Amino acid sequence: MKDLPDFSPPLLALETPITKLKRKTTSSTDYVEVVHWTVSERKLGILRHVEMESDKYAKTRFKLTIAGVEQFKDQALEASLSLEWPDVSLAAESVVLLEAKATEVTEINVDGDILGKEVG
Repeated sequence: MKDLPDFSPPLLALETPITKLKRKTTSSTDYVEVVHWTVSERKLGILRHVEMESDKYAKTRFKLTIAGVEQFKDQALEASLSLEWPDVSLAAESVVLLEAKATEVTEINVDGDILGKEVG
């Protein structure tokens, strides 16, 4: 049998799954952080999913910022909202930030989650 040439498989970039899930209880009428993800230094972030829900939708407003770009603000919802992207690439140290506030001084419970991965 003939000797085969040396073969080294290409070095694959390491992927790390990212799951950020938090609950925030607040009565603030100013925006407060629900959940965030900061892409690690020297990594590429891939954003896949952001979800938000509240126990009092009529009294809750949401704000979403991705890599410094405000996606929406003062957004009222009637049910949980799940935003999905096939692959949104984020530079190292980019931030995905979900915030919420109460429309009046009443306690709200807000859940948020961010799913993605870091490559590199």
